[in-house]
Amino acid sequence: MNLDHALSMARAQTLYPSVILHGGSYADRLESAALLARTLLCEQHAAQRPCGTCRHCRRVQVPDPESETFHPDYVVVFRDRATSTSLESVRTMLKTAQVSPFEARGQVFVITDADTLLDGAANALLKNLEEPATSAPRHFLLLTPSAVDLLETLRSRSLSIFLGSVVDLDTTAEEMEEAANRFLAAMRGYRSTGSAVYLLAAADSLQVGDGWNDARNETVWSRAATLVKSAATSSEEDRSALLELAAELLEAPELRLRMIPPRRLIEGLVAKTIAR
Repeated sequence: MNLDHALSMARAQTLYPSVILHGGSYADRLESAALLARTLLCEQHAAQRPCGTCRHCRRVQVPDPESETFHPDYVVVFRDRATSTSLESVRTMLKTAQVSPFEARGQVFVITDADTLLDGAANALLKNLEEPATSAPRHFLLLTPSAVDLLETLRSRSLSIFLGSVVDLDTTAEEMEEAANRFLAAMRGYRSTGSAVYLLAAADSLQVGDGWNDARNETVWSRAATLVKSAATSSEEDRSALLELAAELLEAPELRLRMIPPRRLIEGLVAKTIAR
């Protein structure tokens, strides 16, 4: 799902209580969080949200620890330790979530580095999501470079919004075009023969560029997904399957955390989505 769809859900007041904003740059995630918060708290009619001029929109700004702009129903939790977000900071946030909104019709809580939540902090947040308050809508926006770095239980209870490639793809347009052509040729070979050797060739063509020695390298997965999305525009018959494959690559399947070689992961994803 993309950000525009999430904004439409926010206007209709059907947005999930917990939303993961992943991908893009750190600035992209902060700006997207602020935009969603304005839409959720804006006092105008649904079609006009966010208006940008009401008392709520004006005070909901891109999260900045140095900012003096303040909205009591818009709480931002920054990483408060060198490499982690502490249990104390999350508990303080959750105390606010236990009281009624001060001014707006609901509350929005932003965790800028959700991938750094310590286990205790993540579990405290999870308990709140499992036992939500019913007096007013409360939304938690979890920002992270990759959704896979969050607890599976948090991911299962959240709406995932991908904001785009995490990092520079680090390849030339010519290299990407050549790889896409090899991928499409392998796809056609598989469709005409049913031979698994073409699935292996398709998987091999996705491993363009350097960095495939580390399964957690976001660059290579973004690169492969971009290649597949490009191929989808040239293959009407396989478009649905290819878009599903691109999503699988971007979602960074949990197996990436188990030190399985990237080549094996890609071969498995290709076989699952294309052969089916």
